[in-house]
Amino acid sequence: MMRKPVLAGLVTGILFMAAAFVPGLLPRPWYVQGVLLGLALAFGYGVGAVITAAWRRATGARKQTSFKHVMAALLIPVATLVWGAVVHLRWQVDIRKLMNLTPGAWRYLAAALALAIPVALLLVLIGRAFMAMFSRLLTWLGRAMPRSLAVTTVTLVIIVVAFLFLDLVVASRLVPALEEAHATSDRSFDPGVEPPTSRRLSGGPGSLIGWEGMGRQGRVFVSDAPTPAQIESFANEEAAEPIRIYVGLEIGDTAEGRAVRAIEEMERTGAFQREIIILIAPTGSGWIDPYSIQPLEYMYRGDTAAVAVQYSYLASWMVMFGQQDLATDASRALYRVVSHRLMKEPEATRPKVLLYGESLGAFGWERSFEDLDEVTEGADGVLWVGPPRVNPIWRKLVASRDPGSPLWRPVYQGGETVRFGPDRESLLIPESAWTPPRVVYLQHASDPITWLGFDVLTKRPEWLDPPRGPDVSAHMPFVPVVTFVQMAVDLALGTSAPLGHGHKFGLAQADAWALILPPSGWTDEDTATLVEHIRR
Repeated sequence: MMRKPVLAGLVTGILFMAAAFVPGLLPRPWYVQGVLLGLALAFGYGVGAVITAAWRRATGARKQTSFKHVMAALLIPVATLVWGAVVHLRWQVDIRKLMNLTPGAWRYLAAALALAIPVALLLVLIGRAFMAMFSRLLTWLGRAMPRSLAVTTVTLVIIVVAFLFLDLVVASRLVPALEEAHATSDRSFDPGVEPPTSRRLSGGPGSLIGWEGMGRQGRVFVSDAPTPAQIESFANEEAAEPIRIYVGLEIGDTAEGRAVRAIEEMERTGAFQREIIILIAPTGSGWIDPYSIQPLEYMYRGDTAAVAVQYSYLASWMVMFGQQDLATDASRALYRVVSHRLMKEPEATRPKVLLYGESLGAFGWERSFEDLDEVTEGADGVLWVGPPRVNPIWRKLVASRDPGSPLWRPVYQGGETVRFGPDRESLLIPESAWTPPRVVYLQHASDPITWLGFDVLTKRPEWLDPPRGPDVSAHMPFVPVVTFVQMAVDLALGTSAPLGHGHKFGLAQADAWALILPPSGWTDEDTATLVEHIRR
């Protein structure tokens, strides 16, 4: 196994390694970049080795390569690798400055390269072991049949084994194991999260929703509700106790059943007598950003009712690729029953309804409506955060944006109803009138969940055109296929980005709510004070 390296493998491996240096959207930990470099080097080496073996098989060539020829063959790949490393370092320094992180570029590069080499060596050794087994099997079969038939037989055996592995191991064992791991996490109890003592919160005294059946994310959401005393310390006046309702996945067998339980809990807690009702679509795991609803509870002095229905305990990417209808069904069912019930309230005192969803939650909401007009017919305000690229309404609005507005901060119909952007300043563009009900897409130019699509495989995305978003590096190029792969890596890192970048939005949601539906007399100074109060 310890034979000399294949020259073509070294050439393609180094070129693939250079491609792994192509910048993406988000800064990376050194170990992520190191593993990526190692994978690229090993994969590229394998490609070159296979091409060499095929060439030798076809031509019978076995010519030894001189040291001079080796150096000449490696000159361009090594130069390309050095150039790639320099570009990557410039990007790393720039993107970290844009996101207010310390540079540390040289240490980062040295650590990544130090990890890449052993990762590549390990993978190459595994590949050689596999090829040795393939060769021995081929030799054994070649004694009983023509070589061409032996090659076909071994190839078919490998394909059948691969399919059996996918069926018997991945589909039958690995996927259920992942689902069970997420289910176990959903049933777990976080330390310090205790059942509420208030009747205004699900899981508390008199609740129709048991504490155990709410799920881990539901218990965290309910326990995070601010108390009247906390709200009064900000508002300097008497406050009500916010209502928080969370219907866990185990509460009902269907989306409709869980929506009905939500209505029953709303009746019990007096939600229909509140000034504001917020209907929430959680992420795939049931998580709700703690900064998503708190600003409204403070702004309206606790006169709010926040209602969420869980539709899954899996990671959002697992739901997106296999069970998209779960998010849609839950949002649609909740909206229908709440809208129907609200019609029984006198119009003069009927609560205002706000819609909130982040990531997969925003996707579920969008698929519940035909278009923007239908959204604004029944809602008094909408905040959709970090919309995935596949959101149908978002895609239509962005595609129909006003000429001259950038993709990452589009202007649609002069900003009359819907606005896009990462912060308050962006949401005030253009300066023309913004009529209610207002819709906000809170999105970052550096969020791969919003910008990654299969078209990036071959087509330069518009968000790389000038002017670029405020947190997209000028040193990020476009390389077909490679940019797609780099963004796929970014996708896994989106929620680990610094706050205010990638897929992390934080208290920018407070600014958004203050623009969507501010209380009477609310000012910009009130918003700034609220942000600081919650941050403390």
